Amino acid sequence: MDDVALTPQRERTVTIVSLVLTLVVLGGYVTFSDGPIGTAVRGVLGVDGRERPAVEADGTGEYAFLNEQPGSDEPVGFSPCRPIEYVVNPDHAPEGWQDYVETAIEEVGDRTGLRFDYQGTTDDRDFADRVGPGSRARPALIGWADEDEVGDLADDVAGVGGPTMVTIGRLRAYVTGSVVLDSDTTDRLARSPGGEQMQVALLMHELGHLVGLDHVDDPDELMYPRGISRAGFGPGDREGLARLGAIDCR
Repeated sequence: MDDVALTPQRERTVTIVSLVLTLVVLGGYVTFSDGPIGTAVRGVLGVDGRERPAVEADGTGEYAFLNEQPGSDEPVGFSPCRPIEYVVNPDHAPEGWQDYVETAIEEVGDRTGLRFDYQGTTDDRDFADRVGPGSRARPALIGWADEDEVGDLADDVAGVGGPTMVTIGRLRAYVTGSVVLDSDTTDRLARSPGGEQMQVALLMHELGHLVGLDHVDDPDELMYPRGISRAGFGPGDREGLARLGAIDCR
């Protein structure tokens, strides 16, 4: 039986939204073995049918994935046959955070065909490790913090987020993750013209990483790393999100 390993991965993103912002994508990686545990994990990931119908992409453009299945161009993603459970820690959140999160989650869900299942608020602030005892995935966590609490938010870093991936033999899947936004940045956006749209755009960008999108070089896409010039997903973003939601059940 293979050993279980946990390996962190970090990726830095420079984003400009009326301010100079930097978004960092953090992905935790945990490996499970073949054999009976693999069968059990597959059951946990869900095999009983899609939660929502697959989405047909409504445009073409540039997109990229954080990870692909070995020897394939199929993206690694969350199982479409299991809801993505998530919780929100509202400490340090801007006024109206409920609407921002709901709008961003709804958009990502509609573009992927993945179902997000809100589990309520929490006092959990472990943004880095979403795998609990026994390698059990905890709900994805959304929250706000400052650089004193989350060191990666220093130097105009606006957010840290990403998925946690399990590997069963050669099969990969995401099972949880986190998004934490810089509270100083979101407070400034709250006082800026168009700040509400930018709050949602930042969340959408980070949630795009959470479900498996990587950065692209096209500034017309929301996943462009050096400047958010749009309030919604671009055609390439939408195509990539549709592909992420169209994978087989895991």
